[in-house]
Amino acid sequence: MLDLLMCAMAGVGLGTVTGLVPGLHVNNLTPMFVAITAGSGNLGLAALIVAMSITNVFVSYVPSTFLGAPEEGTELSVLPAHRLLLEGRGYHAVRLAIWGCLGGLLLSAILLVPFLIVVSPAYQLVQPGMHFLLISIVAVMIFLEKTKVKIFWAILIFFLSGLLGLFALDTNIMRGDVGLLPLLSGLFGASCLLPSIIGESSLPEQYVDDEPMPLRKTIKPLCAGTAAGAVTGVIPTVGPSQGTVMAQLATKSSGVEEFLTAVSSVNTSKALFSFVALYAIGRARSGAAIAVGEIMEVGSSELLFLVGIALLAGGISAVLSMKFAKVAAKRIDSVPYRPLCMGVLVFITVMVFFNSGLVGLLIFATSTALGMLPAYVQVKRTHCMACIMLPCILYFAGMKGGFLAALGL
Repeated sequence: MLDLLMCAMAGVGLGTVTGLVPGLHVNNLTPMFVAITAGSGNLGLAALIVAMSITNVFVSYVPSTFLGAPEEGTELSVLPAHRLLLEGRGYHAVRLAIWGCLGGLLLSAILLVPFLIVVSPAYQLVQPGMHFLLISIVAVMIFLEKTKVKIFWAILIFFLSGLLGLFALDTNIMRGDVGLLPLLSGLFGASCLLPSIIGESSLPEQYVDDEPMPLRKTIKPLCAGTAAGAVTGVIPTVGPSQGTVMAQLATKSSGVEEFLTAVSSVNTSKALFSFVALYAIGRARSGAAIAVGEIMEVGSSELLFLVGIALLAGGISAVLSMKFAKVAAKRIDSVPYRPLCMGVLVFITVMVFFNSGLVGLLIFATSTALGMLPAYVQVKRTHCMACIMLPCILYFAGMKGGFLAALGL
């Protein structure tokens, strides 16, 4: 038992590192672990991967808030968190995100049994028409823009992002998993950093407050986000971005605090239920879950063990994240913000080049320009997630090969 606990603590440590360093993700490390112990049924390694995955979700909200450097899952939180940061409330933004993460994780564990009862028959029912479900979600996201001009821009941004995603993920120019870094870093990272650099932004003094959490305002988005995370943990390609939109529709919430609570609860719920999906439907819905599935067979006892590890890692990483956020809030106003943004941008650019070469830099530059467009025309940046959704819609519709051939790709 002690060795399993040590593995879990190692996972918390690695998840902290991957969460704090922009461009470094759990998916960069799990293939190495799998290659070392593939087929060995190593329960300790599975504990390490689960703990690393959950911790990464919590800790990653610190750099995404204070540096505007997102990774997959935190991209939608950057803009509202940045808004609070510019008001001197960056620490409060992280508190909201951690509250959403921890609450979403606990509610997910509570919902585990009813989820297992309904998920398998529900998935079998939905699977043949998966592309229609995804198209419906896209349509709702687009028509939420309401005015004709914004709907036009939303459609245009959706298709441009989708075509860029097809080019980066589904052609032979690079591996699909490598293509995600320049795509997401440009659409949701550099596109937020550049305006701060160009405008010579500076940060106000950050307040480290201990004001009570707005529980009444956040409990509905927390519950809705957890439910949406359960759905996104099973349905392919529907990620935290779309899950957050679903949660907002269900609760009719629109404020920054509700949004941050919803998106963070979606993230931890999705992370946990991606492991649950291994047992419930025999499918993995995340890179970490794929790794666990290759290491071991997940039965009922293994599932309970993994959920316990997730809860342990979540509790520890919540405390760590608040510590890091407090240090960042106290120190960041003394750091020149424009050079800091430039440094983060240079670091992300180097990471993109290291992982994907010159082609990755081209995709990074293109996605950065495209990621700045939604703010300019005042539509939701969510539509940029078409870089993942459009390729998957075409795949489930059986049209991806023909569509790429028609484009000469």
